[in-house]
Amino acid sequence: MQVNVLESCLRSDALNVPSEEAVVMSLLRWTRHDLSRRQKLLPGLLSLTRLHHLPATVIKTLRDSDSLLCNGESCLALLSEAQSRQDQYNGLLSDARPATTQSYIYIHKTEENGEIRHTFCYCLETDRWKELGTGHGEVTATMPNPPGSYITSFAEKIFVTGGCRGNCCRAIRLHVAEPFHYATDEVWCFCPVTLTCTPAPAMLKPRTTHTAVTCLDRVYVIGGRTTGSRGEAPSLLEVEYYNPLTQTWSSVSPLPTAIFYPEASVCGSVIYTLGSEVEITDSFNPSLDCFFCYDAQQDQWSRLVAEFGQFFHATLVKAVSVNNTLHLCDLSTYKVYSFCPETCVWKGEGSFECAGFNAGAVGMRDRIYILGGDYSPDEITDEVQVYHSGRSQWEEVAPMPRALTEFHCQLISFNRYKDPWGDTA
Repeated sequence: MQVNVLESCLRSDALNVPSEEAVVMSLLRWTRHDLSRRQKLLPGLLSLTRLHHLPATVIKTLRDSDSLLCNGESCLALLSEAQSRQDQYNGLLSDARPATTQSYIYIHKTEENGEIRHTFCYCLETDRWKELGTGHGEVTATMPNPPGSYITSFAEKIFVTGGCRGNCCRAIRLHVAEPFHYATDEVWCFCPVTLTCTPAPAMLKPRTTHTAVTCLDRVYVIGGRTTGSRGEAPSLLEVEYYNPLTQTWSSVSPLPTAIFYPEASVCGSVIYTLGSEVEITDSFNPSLDCFFCYDAQQDQWSRLVAEFGQFFHATLVKAVSVNNTLHLCDLSTYKVYSFCPETCVWKGEGSFECAGFNAGAVGMRDRIYILGGDYSPDEITDEVQVYHSGRSQWEEVAPMPRALTEFHCQLISFNRYKDPWGDTA
């Protein structure tokens, strides 16, 4: 293999390998095959691998025992740097090659009484669900989940932001109608690998009923309300992000206007945010009439003009990213639309068979997953449907372990050697 081809492979996210260890070992074999000519190239090529995603024991073995590495100052420095990053940012390094990870849909719901919890995960590779703890189990009890809070995944960890203190209702239509919101600025970091939950630095603004997304290795928190009575608690224009590596919060450009029931989705370095201009209407079906675009690299918001029509409701849509394209799932008409940023036009992409209101939705590469929801207060579903955008086809996959509506739903991936939810866990 030519050096330039090897360099491209080592840089690529698309490299189809079972582990980063396999990448490094293959590079060492390639070097030894023509040692006299290739040894001088090793430090530069090794720097293109992702050493910080090796198991700590492998890094130590390479540093102590591999003759190609332990006798070279540059290579030893790279291994030491990788070990240092791993020690400092364990579980927060988000650049693992997709092929070396196992991806899950993580589901969490706390019932209205605040005590009964349901937590389970779905393995995208095996089409299997696993319950992670129910009822008063120790596992789920370690992660706070106040009413109005939002759960966001970042690398191999889960962040819980904001919410309300006290006894606010958890159901969204009841929560927004509470006479007083005692919003909190608290943030918690839950590690599924170690089953530990630790406080993170507080947000700059207390907020509830907001949304949050991960973009450019930051957790952005958008919208919501702060502390105060229903008529007086100001809606938040302020947007802020958390950098988990530096453990700091920073303010960015504010929203163009207040937004309620925000739905956000990330496409590359762009955050699309949709919602309603009003919080409460007589029928509690606020129209979908806010559509904003935030360029995270430029720190600039813009208001997009795209006709949704009177039949689109902010509480009945889910925004997901598929192949870095924004898709909108309408839970009332069972239709899916994709958005073209150049023409600002929505294009119909087909229909799914059915979906409950308040369903969960996630986008993963070329697929959309629609999970659970309710058809009426007494009819809650456990069904899961998948849309394959490449062939414009829907299929039903394994149902959730329990029928749920209004729950937290996130994608999270782990290095395969650390996977806490695999068959051997």
